[in-house]
Amino acid sequence: MNIETILVPTDFSENADRAFATAIQFARAFDARIQLLHVYDISDTTTIYEVTFPTGVVDGIRKAASVRLEALKKQAKDEGIESSAELVFGSPSQTIVEHAKGSEVDLIVMGTRGHSLLKQFFLGSVAERTLRLAPCPVLTVSPTKSDDEKTRAECKEGPNVSRRSGRE
Repeated sequence: MNIETILVPTDFSENADRAFATAIQFARAFDARIQLLHVYDISDTTTIYEVTFPTGVVDGIRKAASVRLEALKKQAKDEGIESSAELVFGSPSQTIVEHAKGSEVDLIVMGTRGHSLLKQFFLGSVAERTLRLAPCPVLTVSPTKSDDEKTRAECKEGPNVSRRSGRE
């Protein structure tokens, strides 16, 4: 297998950072370049609540994401890895797959859990949809055990929701 281009979609979560570190290792081993991709989508919120974000909010999101992408590019450069970055508005999994098809990506490296756990529960994860639709191999990086413990602790501290089995 010849790997020249590795796509690393990121939502800037801790798990995405781990996927980026893994991609750095693969890029070094295969002398490959990394394409960073951040896809932002605020349309779910605007559609559900029928609101429009002021231009300044959207511009702020783009600027903050650009700064974080540039920091990741610098980190790759410091590791001796060639990289590029793109910031795109759209549906994350669809945009990732389209980008992979249009950029002749050889491998996608991404985290399996990002910022939106509730959205993943109801809609399925971005990683899962990307796995099904990608035109190339996808390497998923799972959260560490400590991340899972942290998530369980956050759930325990959240609202007290009773579960009913239907057998009483």
